[in-house]
Amino acid sequence: MTDEMTARALRSSWQAAEQTLYSMGGGDVGRYERAVTLVRAVFDELRETESTATLVDRWPEAGAIVAAAAERAGLGLGSLPVDQVAGAGFALRHAALREAETRRARADLIAAARAEGAEWVALHETGDPLAGFADPYGSIRVHLPSGLAIVAGVQPDPATGAVAHTLTVVGLDPLNGDLVDDDPGIADLTYSDCTSFRSGEVALRGLVEEVAAQGSCRIMDDCVVYEVW
Repeated sequence: MTDEMTARALRSSWQAAEQTLYSMGGGDVGRYERAVTLVRAVFDELRETESTATLVDRWPEAGAIVAAAAERAGLGLGSLPVDQVAGAGFALRHAALREAETRRARADLIAAARAEGAEWVALHETGDPLAGFADPYGSIRVHLPSGLAIVAGVQPDPATGAVAHTLTVVGLDPLNGDLVDDDPGIADLTYSDCTSFRSGEVALRGLVEEVAAQGSCRIMDDCVVYEVW
């Protein structure tokens, strides 16, 4: 089992290899197409690797995996570096595994919350609302009966560059948390201070619950609520 520091370094090296591989060669279309085909073949060789931890542990086999992938694709490496082809293939598989693991984690959180009879569950929360850009805050909280989710974040105010707290509502699959509607027309709010942001989040939860109960669509803009019929 590879330690986490080494695993993190390997994942970073895969991303760097991916970027370098595709940026080399200038306008050589043939080289680019060969690289894409071989990387995809490496990805296919790794399909039976079912976790990010196992993927990291397989890195010592990278040379053999690239060779098998090249044979399967019926292509030679040519001028393509083995380590970059391997790194790009591992990066592609890692991204797919991370997505699958994240999806399973969301589904598990939702299932546990439903079992406890909860109406809301936090699918994600990181950072500190008071820290501004030093430790940017972000969260996703989903209303289980409706799948409507409040997405909170921090971004620069386009006019001043100061910290702006944002709240928006999206529609998620209420069973697994997949995005199904990036703009259900309920809210897109911005606050200049954390106190107003927190109050706005509480009010928005109430609005989401009301919309879900009524089955109607309302738009919240600052402190004004508009009916949309």
